[in-house]
Amino acid sequence: MKTKYFLPLIALTLLLGACASKNETKFMKAVKLSQENKPEAALRVYNDILRSDSDFLPAIINRAVIYNQLGEIKMAQDDYNKALKMAPKKVELLNNVGVFYLDQGRAQVAKYYFDQAIDLRSEYTIAYVNRAKANLALKKYDDALQDINIALGLEPSNLDIILLKAIVNYQSFNFMDALDGFSEVLNSRPQDYKTYYRRALAFRMLNAYQNAFEDLNTCLSINGAYIPAIYTRAELLFDQGDYEAALADLDVLKTIDNHYAPAYDFSGDIYAIEDPVKAAANYIVAKKLDPANTKRYNAKIKFMATEKGRKAVLKKRLERI
Repeated sequence: MKTKYFLPLIALTLLLGACASKNETKFMKAVKLSQENKPEAALRVYNDILRSDSDFLPAIINRAVIYNQLGEIKMAQDDYNKALKMAPKKVELLNNVGVFYLDQGRAQVAKYYFDQAIDLRSEYTIAYVNRAKANLALKKYDDALQDINIALGLEPSNLDIILLKAIVNYQSFNFMDALDGFSEVLNSRPQDYKTYYRRALAFRMLNAYQNAFEDLNTCLSINGAYIPAIYTRAELLFDQGDYEAALADLDVLKTIDNHYAPAYDFSGDIYAIEDPVKAAANYIVAKKLDPANTKRYNAKIKFMATEKGRKAVLKKRLERI
């Protein structure tokens, strides 16, 4: 199973600069509401501030962050464009705009703003980290690692940067280096279940299956509902010929999320030889949950009618692992 990892994007909430005293209290209230994960309430306060002072830059920028968080992309872009006209060389703003475009899947545009921020402040760690993420999205792994190494030079103990470097190494097939990075993070974050999962994937790529199982089990001991780890463990069990245990994991997964189509598809493949009727039933559910792949599921259902077809389905599943 190929998995893409994305770390949370780093978007600064700008601190209050020079501002009208009548809005200072309101602004700090809005910042506090954002920190309390109450974006709608914060948005109301920012709107109130901007009704009285439409050029209040910190409120414009922070409102753009909230609009983006709430999925109001056009309104966020409008606020960012206005802010850029007012303060085109404000590095925090340039970083935030870059994050906005990165969040929209426009990594090349995002890089343009991170480049500007770095040109203005050569030791701006957060912009190097975010530019590395843009390069990662563009599959420019060497450029991403270069940015990460600069960021680590500025903040050598920053675990988030160390983790990002491990992720880039994994995606560029440097699995041993990825293992070292994931292990360093886990030494300081022993409850980081996602990184146990990430390290399990690296172990798997190195054919260290026992280590992969151990990390997956540790991951699930911390968060038993983490679907990627359950699914990956089912794949490893299947690969080792333990079909019953693989099905048991998939059944657990279905109880956690009964709309997760890959679990039904995988179950169908395992049932294909011994119980084609149950296999077809699983494909039918997968088809309902994943209509974009209806043609593929219909083909599998048709294959269940013959022994040759059933063997072909199982063989293809084995080739994917």
